[in-house]
Amino acid sequence: MVVTAFCMALGLAPEEAIADQNAHLDEISRRDSLHLDEVVGLRAMAGNWTPEYMEGWAAGFAEGRATAVVRILQGRGIEVTGNTWERVTACSDLARLTQWLSRAATVARAEDLFASVEDVST
Repeated sequence: MVVTAFCMALGLAPEEAIADQNAHLDEISRRDSLHLDEVVGLRAMAGNWTPEYMEGWAAGFAEGRATAVVRILQGRGIEVTGNTWERVTACSDLARLTQWLSRAATVARAEDLFASVEDVST
């Protein structure tokens, strides 16, 4: 809101200021360095979301990342057991899911996703 007001003070039309702010928020939400709660908070401010909508969006975002991990493994011909599928799809930690997503492209076995991240909580 402050950014929008500042942009408007510089002479941008309200629609342009809001579009610019939303574009920046979209860029920020794609970064893996932010925690999922921070991404949800930023998007919520931009969209005036309800708490229920925020929870649903966060869950869907994490679910999409988890699905990508599984699909990459399967696409590479790596067997995904029920235990691996359950562990990946139950995870809501964006940092962990991002790490698993990177590893999915190179691991030899699905279980190798979890190497050296055992101490991180789900």
